[in-house]
Amino acid sequence: MSPIVSLVVVSYGSSAEAGAALESFRADARRANAACEVVVVDHAGGEDEGARLRRLAPDRLLVRPNRGYAAGVNAGVAAATAPTVLVGNPDVIFRPGSVAALLQALDQGWDIVGPQFVLGEFLFPPSDLQTPGEQLVRSFASRSRRVWRWHLRRELHRWRRGWEASAPIPMPTLSGALLAFRRATFGRVGPWDEGYFLYFEETDWLRRAAASGLRIAQVPDARVEHLYGHAVGPQELAVHYLASRDRFLSAHFGWRGRMARRLRVGRGALRPVPLPPAFEALPPGTLYWLLSPTTLGLPAWGWLGERAGVGAALGAFAQARRARARYTLLTVVPESGRVLGQFWWEGGDG
Repeated sequence: MSPIVSLVVVSYGSSAEAGAALESFRADARRANAACEVVVVDHAGGEDEGARLRRLAPDRLLVRPNRGYAAGVNAGVAAATAPTVLVGNPDVIFRPGSVAALLQALDQGWDIVGPQFVLGEFLFPPSDLQTPGEQLVRSFASRSRRVWRWHLRRELHRWRRGWEASAPIPMPTLSGALLAFRRATFGRVGPWDEGYFLYFEETDWLRRAAASGLRIAQVPDARVEHLYGHAVGPQELAVHYLASRDRFLSAHFGWRGRMARRLRVGRGALRPVPLPPAFEALPPGTLYWLLSPTTLGLPAWGWLGERAGVGAALGAFAQARRARARYTLLTVVPESGRVLGQFWWEGGDG
């Protein structure tokens, strides 16, 4: 039977994580009665890594020099044979029903779709908007408490649209950790720009897609775990991020983008306190608990619930997260965006 959907995974020393991605994808494709194939692009090379990836039984294993994520995506899509393609990182796990939900959204007329990423019980926020104006706001928010409060309320409103949606919701951009589209869409937009080694390659591609009139959406019923940040160290990630961000801003926004490149986001002025037992002073009721890896508190994963359940939610997050780290935790009234508590919490496995 010819495959209906292909999964392209770009791996860099990620054979340990890729097993769960491939296994969960195949299992969920079977639930959706969708014949599938798997293409793995190996950017690490080496006999041991290659042997581990071959044991995962991909339909195609492409061993290539590491020229970046975009180059891996382009090679994988070219090797895939199905009319519908999913491209993504090796550190994703498909929860039951996610493949069917993505395919259904494409059948409904959306051109490019992505899932709602989760980590434990916390939801990832929609991808940050990348414009000179947004970069200016982020810079001011890191230096002014008044701007920070306004920015948090605005971002929470944007995040909630995605978190609380019950049907595919249009988005200006999505995360490249997993995207689904038809092969014809890829041909219309063109290949990913291989000038981006890491970061912003999907942002650039999705911006080109939107400019050509294609419809982009996040699918709330497609829940996919994303165990991000396992392959490259924080310092190397920061170097790639800044280089790609600067390239994107200059390429798409001209002189405004070049000016925005100079803006830097500071650490912020939050004064968090240890989580237990301080949060017991919070009033009862349902709150958004926003968990951020930054001292600014933005961007943040979100969990909606009462304080009695936050311990279990944080425990599930810690179990899913591979690296131990300190996080900023904000408790926020959903309707008004008013911050009731500022905490720090240390969690993760290790």
